[in-house]
Amino acid sequence: MFSRRERDFLELIRDGDRASVDRRLEAAFPNPVYRRKLLWAIRRKADRSVADWQLLREAAQRDDRLFAAPDLRTDTPPPVFADPVVTFLEKLGRRLPRRGAPARDGMRPPPPRKE
Repeated sequence: MFSRRERDFLELIRDGDRASVDRRLEAAFPNPVYRRKLLWAIRRKADRSVADWQLLREAAQRDDRLFAAPDLRTDTPPPVFADPVVTFLEKLGRRLPRRGAPARDGMRPPPPRKE
């Protein structure tokens, strides 16, 4: 949800005591306009996502499948199901000769263009 810089900003706030937060933010982000812009973006993203997180929480109370099993919490990609047409075209593309490639199965590549 947050950019890398927004995460850095939030981590600086989270990991320090209240007295030193402003000093550390100024050291890490010297431009005050950029600091205000980061803070504004973080608030805007958080505000927009609150309703989505509440919806997820309410739906998860009714269906456990919305949360991953403990052993699946790694960075594995989601399952992918191939479209049969795409699979067919990929197989067909592997069998057709490429321009300039030697002919397979008696098929000849098209002659080179004359310019």
